[in-house]
Amino acid sequence: MRPNAGAVITGGWPPCRAWPETRGACVHPGSPAEPRIRMEATLTSTTAPPAGVPVTPVLRAVLLCDIVDSTAATERLGDQRWSALMQRHDRMLRDALRLCHGQLIDRADGVLALFERPIQALDFALRYQRGLRELGREEGVDLRARIGIHVGDVMMWANAPADVRAGAKPFEVEGLAKPVAARLMGLALPGQILMSGMAQNLAQRAVGELGEDTAARLRWLMHGRYRFKGVPAPMLVHEVGEVGLAPLRPPESGAKAWRELPLWRRPPMLAMEMLVVGALAVAGLWTALRAPPAIAFAERDWVVVADLQNRTDEPLFDDALDVALRVGLEQSRHVNIISELQVDRTLERMQRQGQPLDRQVASEVALREGARAVILPTVAEVGGRVRVSLEVIDPHSGVTVYSESADGVGVESVLPSLDTALTKVRGRLGETMSSIEANRIPLEQATTSNLEALKAFSMGVRMRYTGRAAEAQALFEEAVRLDPEFAMAWLRLAFMRYVEVDAEGTRAYLDKALAHSEHLTHRERLFLEGAEATLSDPRKAVERFGTLVALYPDDYRGRYNYAYFAHFDLLEGDRALEQLEGAIFSQNPAQASAAYLSGSIALSANQIDRAITLFEKAETLGVRGYARDFVEAYIAKRDYAEAARLQSLQTSSNVVAPDLEARLVEVSLPLDQGRYREALAAMQRLAEEAMARDRKLLARAYQLSVFSLRAYAPDETLGRDLEGWVKEVEAEFDQAQPWPARQLAFHLLGGAWVAAHTGNEPLAKHLVSKLESHFSIERYPANAAMLRIARAELALASGEPGKAVELLLPDHARNTGLYFSRAVLLRALLATRRDAEAALVADWLIENRGRALGEPTLLSAWQPANVVENGLAIRAAVEIARRQGLPDMVRTYEAAFAKAWPGDEALEVVKRRDAALD
Repeated sequence: MRPNAGAVITGGWPPCRAWPETRGACVHPGSPAEPRIRMEATLTSTTAPPAGVPVTPVLRAVLLCDIVDSTAATERLGDQRWSALMQRHDRMLRDALRLCHGQLIDRADGVLALFERPIQALDFALRYQRGLRELGREEGVDLRARIGIHVGDVMMWANAPADVRAGAKPFEVEGLAKPVAARLMGLALPGQILMSGMAQNLAQRAVGELGEDTAARLRWLMHGRYRFKGVPAPMLVHEVGEVGLAPLRPPESGAKAWRELPLWRRPPMLAMEMLVVGALAVAGLWTALRAPPAIAFAERDWVVVADLQNRTDEPLFDDALDVALRVGLEQSRHVNIISELQVDRTLERMQRQGQPLDRQVASEVALREGARAVILPTVAEVGGRVRVSLEVIDPHSGVTVYSESADGVGVESVLPSLDTALTKVRGRLGETMSSIEANRIPLEQATTSNLEALKAFSMGVRMRYTGRAAEAQALFEEAVRLDPEFAMAWLRLAFMRYVEVDAEGTRAYLDKALAHSEHLTHRERLFLEGAEATLSDPRKAVERFGTLVALYPDDYRGRYNYAYFAHFDLLEGDRALEQLEGAIFSQNPAQASAAYLSGSIALSANQIDRAITLFEKAETLGVRGYARDFVEAYIAKRDYAEAARLQSLQTSSNVVAPDLEARLVEVSLPLDQGRYREALAAMQRLAEEAMARDRKLLARAYQLSVFSLRAYAPDETLGRDLEGWVKEVEAEFDQAQPWPARQLAFHLLGGAWVAAHTGNEPLAKHLVSKLESHFSIERYPANAAMLRIARAELALASGEPGKAVELLLPDHARNTGLYFSRAVLLRALLATRRDAEAALVADWLIENRGRALGEPTLLSAWQPANVVENGLAIRAAVEIARRQGLPDMVRTYEAAFAKAWPGDEALEVVKRRDAALD
């Protein structure tokens, strides 16, 4: 793997990322760039431009800060202690400026400093606030600063040495950016960092440079538009701070800065508002008398659910009530839950793996993850009754701010009691009763009334999270055996069969879940509807997942599945990447998978460097084992050594289908280097193993890959073998349900191309006629594109290259269709002597290596053919240059081809294509 572009260095205040080049990034002492930084500091402090040199503007981030109540602190400490404190303060200030590549301009009344980039100014501000806190803690005083940061042009000049000796500052800075930063500083609350809109936007885009831990602790808030005295236009004011250190609330208006009021609060509107005061009196009275929430909980804020405190003798409660509580909370659109998997990962970072999530540990997790509250469930026997209590805890203080409970008789009363207490807690957190009741389903209906089944389900979820798929499936099967109407368990079983490319099992389990969908929450029903539609109607599936995301924006499953099926089934990678941007966040336990999927989509869009960055991020976040797309990104760059190294690091997931798919690099890696026979043998082995391991649909895809490769160097048995294979696949297709049918339709259309390309036109025409009205042609763009490819190949075989061009040129013009569409189009354009257009298509095929390797073609069945055509496109470019009389280009392309496919293992493939191009 390539080395990271930078490394996080810890120690001191928030960690700073050190880069090989120092411009635009912080540098720790001892780095290679430190001597140059010191030299620059010396030069800028001792030199001045000659007299008469015009002053020119420079774009800088301007930072102004001031210590709050410094006079009161001086009075409290006395002059001597305050002076000593200020000496330590100045050392801390200089160290922070050096580390963040800042330039101190003025220290007379507060601090004025310049930085090349806003992220440097923000890094300094965070360090400075923490440093002040530490200095104040040592002296027993509360030291905090107001800080304002703005970006703009400033005018800088150096005073003459004589003036400096007379008391002038070495440098002078003027410009509008300076008073705007001063207004932001004056507006800020103690301990607050305020930034203008431009500064915040640039800083937030580069926040990764501060290090993962620091970035995760930051909160970014927009406080609205403010007007500053002397500044004609209002400005957006943003706050950046760390939870527990910064105020994280809007600053108050003052004489020099005030919030811009909306129209309804301006004086002309007040008279009209008085007309409705009477109608609002009752609502106002109710609001005034209602007790304010003890926690400032806003819509879509996060909570951590602590482990159940079971004070009964019933062990069934331990896991069952935990999962029931989570299901109940997930019904809310107002409350978000930190998932169990994310909690486990946080405990791992805290080096407390496996520790019970009690009040204290849950509060620490909540602070790390930015959650506003902890919910601590307890079940106990009180006076012969079973009481379920839910405490809502402020994680900052660890204090219970309120508690709700409900009692019942016997074990069967526990779920209804939990439901009652949970409804009260949701109301306490600010959710309206109308919202609660709108989609509320009783817990015993939304899950199961059988606590043993609920416990088995809970354990199965945990097994699935830890990668123990076989144990998870056994536990889910036990859950549905105990309660055959347990829809959530049926849905989980369906997911597991889908991953294994088991069409019949997926359909059977989904049908069970659909039959009992009344036992699902509204959120789970939306997900089930989307999952069911993936088997035959991808556009409906994406629409259902889109609805799920619209109603529950922080449901990362919805975002991931929207992106997955938009990409793999609809070939809409742009929409998929846009949706995934909202899934790569720390609260998403599957953010590593979201980053990996984003990399796969970027690779198919030929954004190879972006793909590698995303794969590296996914690896950093915890993706292990499967790395096929990562390997292929380096194959696309022709970095075969790194590709082979990554290939060697792949490990088994103990799930058959993904493990077989991971091994496709055993084909693409040699094939892209022209080792045709080695790649063909590897593809044949994978096809045989897939069939031997009872993954028939995957085996059919790999058998098609074998035929597509054999078509480039046909042997005497190819025709007979192909006809036998088509006969078997047709029989399966005729009996297949929609999901395998659309896969088999693609395989048969691929077989039609092989037949047409190798001279068996009757077989190709039969398959085209059979499949041209199949439902998959309308619903799956890859199938429709393959139908056009088969028709175009038939046109070429019958001597009608112009018809082939008409079929495929629109795909190229609209950037639709498949990579292989261009490969067939190239041959058709050459056959019609449209050499200029052919040159453009050949260049496109040569350049789009990421698309050749990463394009979704139903279980990657057509990837090997894409790889072959990428190499042969260079060969076609040789012929085009020869026709156009460009000898230099001929030599350039010949050299490129010799480098891409060294040796003579693919000689027969090349000769056959050269003969076809003549």
